[in-house]
Amino acid sequence: MDKSEFEKGKQIAYRFLSYRPRSKKEVERKLKEKKISGENILNIISLLEKNNYLNDREFTLNWLRYRMENRPRGRRSLEYELKEKGVDSEIIKDSLDEVYSGEFDEYDVAVKLAEKKIASLKKKQPPLSPLTKGELKGVVPLTKGELGGYIKRRLFSYLHRKGFSFSLIEKVMSDLFNAESIESI
Repeated sequence: MDKSEFEKGKQIAYRFLSYRPRSKKEVERKLKEKKISGENILNIISLLEKNNYLNDREFTLNWLRYRMENRPRGRRSLEYELKEKGVDSEIIKDSLDEVYSGEFDEYDVAVKLAEKKIASLKKKQPPLSPLTKGELKGVVPLTKGELGGYIKRRLFSYLHRKGFSFSLIEKVMSDLFNAESIESI
């Protein structure tokens, strides 16, 4: 083991961790990128874990809480992002269960995002419908029924992109559109 490379790698890791908490895999990638040898990487990661600078479980819980407070997403999207960070699937599943069973409710998060999206869709100029009757050619504003369908399609797509399951999206939409008549949109 090269002591100078070990010290250099340790400094790289400490600097990398000083900006924000990281997963083990992120630190490992950074050290590989800086051309630190495999043996030194293992020793540095072991040292960081021993001194409690690296802990994937704590990292995952803190990252999920931050995400839910600042840029909420559905379970599927959060799981994907954590896998990209190299976190173990079992840690991800346990952490998601803990966060969603305690501080945050996925249904409530989806409803808040849906209400916000509906408000923004109402403010926007709706698309125009092609005019097919008679000699008039062109486009006309959507009817209320067409506008309701447009908002529902856009909302469904939005929630799906945010990582919510189809069954949860259907429940949210059913509850929102039964509580507030689509005709009032």
